[in-house]
Amino acid sequence: MRKPDQTRMALRREVHDLNQALVDILIKLPEVDTNAASAVHSARMALFDAWTILCTPPEDEDDH
Repeated sequence: MRKPDQTRMALRREVHDLNQALVDILIKLPEVDTNAASAVHSARMALFDAWTILCTPPEDEDDH
């Protein structure tokens, strides 16, 4: 079984890769549909938020 920080690191990588894949789509979208491009842009922002959260170690509940 993976340690929690190894799992977080793997998930961060997956989120980063998904975000990068959306860049490739976002380059093509504006000339086809600006609303779709806007939606993909919003998805990228949400993925960035998820990546940022995964970069922050979870608080240890024993500290409270």
